[in-house]
Amino acid sequence: MKILMINFEYPPLGGGGGVATYDMAQELSKRHTVHVLTTAFKGLAREETSGEVIVHRVPVLGRLSLPTATLLSLLTFAPMAFFAGRRIMKNTTFDVVYAQFVIPSGLPAAFLSKLFHIPFVLTFVGGDIYDPSKGISPHKYMLLRAVIRWIASCADARTAISNDTKTRTIELHGVREDITVVPIGLKEVAILPASRKDFEFSEEDMICVSIGRLVSRKGYNILLSAWKQVPNAVLVIVGDGPLKAQLAEKIAEYGLSDRVRLLGQIDEQVKFQILSLADIYVSAAQHEGFGIVFLEAMRAGLPIVATNDGGQTDFLSEGEHALLMAPHDDSAISHAVNTLILNKELRSRMGQTNKEAVKKYELKHTTALVEEILVSTKNNYENRH
Repeated sequence: MKILMINFEYPPLGGGGGVATYDMAQELSKRHTVHVLTTAFKGLAREETSGEVIVHRVPVLGRLSLPTATLLSLLTFAPMAFFAGRRIMKNTTFDVVYAQFVIPSGLPAAFLSKLFHIPFVLTFVGGDIYDPSKGISPHKYMLLRAVIRWIASCADARTAISNDTKTRTIELHGVREDITVVPIGLKEVAILPASRKDFEFSEEDMICVSIGRLVSRKGYNILLSAWKQVPNAVLVIVGDGPLKAQLAEKIAEYGLSDRVRLLGQIDEQVKFQILSLADIYVSAAQHEGFGIVFLEAMRAGLPIVATNDGGQTDFLSEGEHALLMAPHDDSAISHAVNTLILNKELRSRMGQTNKEAVKKYELKHTTALVEEILVSTKNNYENRH
């Protein structure tokens, strides 16, 4: 089967949604021909083969950084992806077009599906439906809600990465077509040995890690406020984004320079090494569509502190896998972190539970679910036409 995947973000651009597309594309390419249509950026080849996946990058206006998209880049991706997709599809016959993020990726996918008479599968990811940190969150605008409903009605099959995303798609946007929840998968990685000394940590340090783009939705201002009440732990923040300078100022203002490290964007292998050395994973994100970083922390055997609003509640249960609290509550975050610091038995029990629970989210299992939907959608479309 030949699959055209469309996602406006694809590594090294973007965050977890792009990484999830990359991992899935690589896994699908073991059995199918996979092309990916995504955003161009300076220094990246317009077309290349990554593993067995053929990547096509289209120029957009206003993409200023690797971690984050701008409104202008999102608006210009849709038409540019459509024209690039039309050119590609004139030379290659695809069996299905598969879009990640209803806006903007679903728009060119819907038109390409109609133009070339092939089935269209759509995945709702999270920020394309609901983002409480943004004034331009799609659910706040009648026109965007109408566009989302139209794109959803054009799709031959729809999936969502979590029950939270599915529920918000239905309740906030009025989508009435069936949506199947298919979680994001976690790929296998071989982690090279590392010691605390390699990262200038002492053996006595209680290391807490938080990973994500430095944007408002991730709640890092709240986390830093909470850290003023966590005197006995080092916080390591992994990621880059537009709030980096502001967060550095906050760290200095709060007198946290000796207890908080901003590592910026780092190599995946280094990220996994840091997780393997850590004691606790912590997040103050206002909302997550799914939160693949939680799976990575679970695989490392870490107990988790997180908010209770988002797709992570599909697999994080209070007291079993994590300590959960409402968003924006810095006092609750500091209390939860301090509780885990003081209770080694609780940390150990949660960590072991997480290592077992994460196995069901292995990439080969979740991609098999996606593959089944793609194949059945193709077969059903051919039977109808």
